[in-house]
Formats: sequence, structure tokens, C-alpha cells
Amino acid sequence: MNKRVSWDYMISTYPGKWIAFKDPEMDGPDVVSGVIVEVLSDDDIIEFENAHYNEDMMYRRTKNGVSNGPIRANFVVETS
Repeated sequence: MNKRVSWDYMISTYPGKWIAFKDPEMDGPDVVSGVIVEVLSDDDIIEFENAHYNEDMMYRRTKNGVSNGPIRANFVVETS
């Protein structure tokens, strides 16, 4: 860590993980690259964010299967 890597690298190397990174290079809303600080599981991201809330970092979740991006809610689908 501590070197700039592409978002594509982050996705392929850490699928289904949260990436905390600094100095993001953006293309509109899309991340192009960044300097990885930490790689986290879904279970660890909230505690890490709380511990580092005052630091200048961006958090994104890499895709895992079809899903991509932050998911922090319980969904209930009711069928009749």
C-alpha cells in the first residue's frame, strides 16, 4: 500500500471489499485511481469509518458479483 493504483486494480485484487483510500483521481463520479490506506470487510467498515471520521479519506466498495457500491440497509421484498 502507499502507492497509487487504479480502481480496476482495486476491483480485481479486492473483490467484495471496502477500500479506504486517499488522494483520489476522479472522472466525474467515477474513481480512476487512489492511494489505498486499508482494505476492509463489510463487518469492519463502519468501525473503521468511525475511528477515522476526521481524516481525509474516500470509501468505496468493490463489486462482488452483480452488486457494486455501498449497501447499508436491510431490504424486505414482500410478494403476494
